[in-house]
Amino acid sequence: MSQSTQYPPGPEYKMPGKLVSEFIGDPIKMLTKVAQQYGDISFFKLGREHVYLINNPDLIEKILIYDHRNFKKGKRLQIAKGLLGEGLVTSEGEFHNRQRRLIQPIFHPKQIRSYGDIMTDYAERMTDSWGDGEVLDINREMMELTLGIICKSVLNYDITSEAQQVGKALTTCRTYSKRLQNPIGQVLDKVPILPKVRGARKAMKELNTLVYELITDRRSKEIEYGDLLTRLLRAQDTEIDHNSNSANTENFAGRMSDKQVRDEVMTIFIAGHETTANALTWTFYLLSENQDVERQLHEELDTILTNRNNDGTRTRRIVSTDDIPRLQYTEKVFRESMRLYPPVWTIGRYVENDYSVGEYQIPSGSSILMSQFVMHHDPRYFEEPNRFIPDRWTEEFKIHLPRFSYFPFGGGIRGCIGESFAWMEGILVIATLARKWEMRKVPTQRVKLDPAITLRPRYGMKMKLKFRN
Repeated sequence: MSQSTQYPPGPEYKMPGKLVSEFIGDPIKMLTKVAQQYGDISFFKLGREHVYLINNPDLIEKILIYDHRNFKKGKRLQIAKGLLGEGLVTSEGEFHNRQRRLIQPIFHPKQIRSYGDIMTDYAERMTDSWGDGEVLDINREMMELTLGIICKSVLNYDITSEAQQVGKALTTCRTYSKRLQNPIGQVLDKVPILPKVRGARKAMKELNTLVYELITDRRSKEIEYGDLLTRLLRAQDTEIDHNSNSANTENFAGRMSDKQVRDEVMTIFIAGHETTANALTWTFYLLSENQDVERQLHEELDTILTNRNNDGTRTRRIVSTDDIPRLQYTEKVFRESMRLYPPVWTIGRYVENDYSVGEYQIPSGSSILMSQFVMHHDPRYFEEPNRFIPDRWTEEFKIHLPRFSYFPFGGGIRGCIGESFAWMEGILVIATLARKWEMRKVPTQRVKLDPAITLRPRYGMKMKLKFRN
């Protein structure tokens, strides 16, 4: 790297390890502080890594939309390949584009609408199993619920009986994946006798066994389902050059290999349920802490989801996809929750070729960070950014808001393929649960952010249930 490189402003420490330890200890706090202090573009070193933090919606749009070909996925997602393989979240280039084209129809708006009944059915079943006065870890409940929904919707597989066991294995793998983000964790990973390493490998084996059994079972059946798994197993890509030597493309010379199907299914398992589960957990936490908002939500649900009978009595009814356009306050609650606690809190990119941002030249080999959490709490775009104010989301407010000041699902060619699915699921689940239950965080529950690949509550979210008469 040239000595004459002009760097943007940023933090410098005499002790080089101090910034690394700050970032590992609390990356959100560290990035927020840097953005507030140094503005739209800042620079710092994390060990040998040169990092540019971009904190301007127009610059983020340029990187994610217009100049996306100049970047690869960041370091965190490269490490996640250990869990996800070459799935849609981690794969690159033409291979990624082909996979996306293959999977996209499963998330077409008309197709997604057909999943609505599954979402409400699974949510209703969960609420019927709850008891008045019971204390539950809502994060665990939401993980189980969204795992069941994603498996039934896109894999046509009812995981209910195995949900707890699979959920535990997924949690073990996710926690271990976070540990691998730390260089020490990567060194320890090479010692298979260590309990955490052994536990992670056992959990991964369990998940792989489940997925491969699912693949074998589906291949043995003559029935053609319209789900993702069937599409993957029947996939043939006519655009493939069969003479290509590329490791990524060789599987397309006929059906996809079981390994590639496994990678896509595992990606859907993780990305398709964990993000929504965390978003719902934070939503119910915020409602617990803001009971005036909760009252408004209940008023909307009681108005829309109540039938008047001939004898003058009223009965609650189950929410459906037809209700979504009328559940405007419910949608605002979910939108504001994802502003305060975006499920994916940061996006990283690796710079392939030298890249100009404003007056600065970012050399190839550098890393770029863009943080949804930092942008979503920026007072330039959100008044009282730390307050939970669903009413801020008027149509006028949304029209005037810069596109990438609010981007919980990322954006561009790498944006979340399941965004419409997540919006519908969030609204239907909030309506189903809040229609019947109030939830109150127990006084002893510690609330701390755990910024892994997704933004989780570090100590879960124990809440006491109260049945709404």
